[in-house]
Amino acid sequence: MNISRNRLLGLVVAVVVLALAATACGSDDDAGSDDSSSETTTAPAGDDGGGGEGFAVSLFEWGVDAPATAAAGSLEITATNDGAETHELVIVRADSPDDLATDDTGKVDEAGLAEGDFIGEIEEFEAETSETATFELEAGNYVLFCNIVEEEADGAFESHFLEGMVTTLTVS
Repeated sequence: MNISRNRLLGLVVAVVVLALAATACGSDDDAGSDDSSSETTTAPAGDDGGGGEGFAVSLFEWGVDAPATAAAGSLEITATNDGAETHELVIVRADSPDDLATDDTGKVDEAGLAEGDFIGEIEEFEAETSETATFELEAGNYVLFCNIVEEEADGAFESHFLEGMVTTLTVS
């Protein structure tokens, strides 16, 4: 087979260009993200911020929509407030929401958790916005929830946690 030098060079360049394009398009962590979102970069102590794996969480009145499972490691979590009220995302190591003690207002007692069970949080953020943070999650069971409590005009407390803004996550 007789291939000219220019044709061979053209084929090599085409292969290199295709390989570079495939590498550049292989992973897009921001796919579908909204440029108006703010980003929180705080992470638990000891987190190197590496990894790049992660998932999205939707918070709304009165629920939390998140995957049921995730792979262990450094996970970038993007929380979107799809509700009309301010929300937050708290992550704790626990088997079930029933394992979490609440005070008389319905707020989960984060300070009363066993050492190491409080993983971190994305603090309160407004409706129709998103926040992103990276957390180091080891294999185990976790509870994700909003821990905001509002006092109503009649003096009653509205606990987002007790209203159903809670879900579980199994990490393996």
